[in-house]
Amino acid sequence: MSLLRDIIGSEKIPLSLISTFEKFVRRTEAPTQYRSQSYWSTRQIKSGLEQSIPNGERLKTLREWGDYSLAYSVATQPRLEYFGDARGFLAYGSRFGYTFVLGDPLCAESDKPELLREFLARFRSPAFVQVGESTARVLQDLGFKVNEIGVDTRLDLGSYSFAGKDKEWIRYAANWVARRGYCIEEGLISSREAEIEQISEQWRKTRTISRKEVRFLNRPMPMIDEEDVRRFFYISPEGKVEAFVFFDPLFEAGKLIGYVTCIKRRTPECSAYAETAIMKRAIEVFQGEGVPALWLGLSPLAQIDDHQFRFSRGLNLAGRYLHYSRWFNRLCYNFRGHTQYKRRFRGEEVKMYYASRSLNNSTRLLALCSLCGAF
Repeated sequence: MSLLRDIIGSEKIPLSLISTFEKFVRRTEAPTQYRSQSYWSTRQIKSGLEQSIPNGERLKTLREWGDYSLAYSVATQPRLEYFGDARGFLAYGSRFGYTFVLGDPLCAESDKPELLREFLARFRSPAFVQVGESTARVLQDLGFKVNEIGVDTRLDLGSYSFAGKDKEWIRYAANWVARRGYCIEEGLISSREAEIEQISEQWRKTRTISRKEVRFLNRPMPMIDEEDVRRFFYISPEGKVEAFVFFDPLFEAGKLIGYVTCIKRRTPECSAYAETAIMKRAIEVFQGEGVPALWLGLSPLAQIDDHQFRFSRGLNLAGRYLHYSRWFNRLCYNFRGHTQYKRRFRGEEVKMYYASRSLNNSTRLLALCSLCGAF
C-alpha cells in the first residue's frame, strides 16, 4: 500500500482499488473464464453503444481530419461514446464516475477550442489521454495541467532508408528469415481467419492481461476485414502464418497520408526477427506506393521532460519511476523494451500528453487502467 501511495501520490485511495492494483501487479487476477478472440471481437461489435454520431459520419470526418495515430481507433473502436456535431467530434469512455477523452478531437484546428469548451460544459472534470501539442495548448488555456506521457515515432517514408550501420539490425532480420524460406505477404483476415485467430489466442496467453482484449488506449483486434487497414503476414516454408502486423490508415483532406502500426501478434515459438522483417517489407511497399509517413505508435512514459506546459509534479515523478522500474517492467508492462525497439528505427519522436484539472490523479489513473481492461 505504501508503495502505491509513493508512486501515485498521497491522495486517499479506496482500499478496494489498492487491493485490485496489488492483485494486478502479482498477476493474481480472480479466476475468470477465458474468452476466445472471436468472442471478444463479436462482443465488442454487438454490445457497442447506440451512438449519437453514426458510423458513416464518423468515417467521413476521419477522412477529413484523421491525421494522427489514434484517429482510426477514435472513429471506429467499439464501445466508445461520442460528443460533437457537423464540425467534428470527441471520443470518450467512463469508469468509476471518471470520464476520459481518447486522443485529439477529430475536427479542424479552428474548431477545436470551441468544441472542447462545449464538451467541458457538459462534463465537469474529464481527463484527456494521448493528445498532441495543439490540443494540449488549448487545454492549458482552459485551466488544465498537461503532462507528457511518452512519444510517438514518425518515419518520413520519402527519405527513409535502410542503409547504414544503425539500420543493420533491420537488414539482418530480413535476410535471416529469407534464408530460412519464410516470406511476407499482404492479405485479408477472411482468407486466413482460423490461423489468425489461433495465433492471437496463443499470443494473448503470454500476456499479463490474458483473459480478455485490452481496449481504449489499444484498439481491440477485430476478426473482420476493414477497409483501408493493411495486413502483412509472416509465412513459413510450409505455408503457415506465424506472425502478423496490421496498419491503420491516416487521412487529411480526404487523402491517405500514412499508416500507423496498430496490431502485432506472433506465436510463442516464432522468431523475434519476424516482426522486424514484416516492418521492413511493409515500409518498402508503402514507399513504392508513395505513402508519406509511417507512425510506430506510442512509447509509453518515454522521454518525459515536462518543460513545455504547466504540469503535475506527482504525475511527472510517477511516470519517470514506472518507466525505469525493474519490477514494473518485468511484471506488468515492458515500457523500456517498447521504447528501445521503436527508437532503433531512428524516426522523429513526437511528444504526447495527458491533461487533467485534478491536482492528484491517483484514483483517476486506476480508473483508466480498469477502462483499458487491466482489471
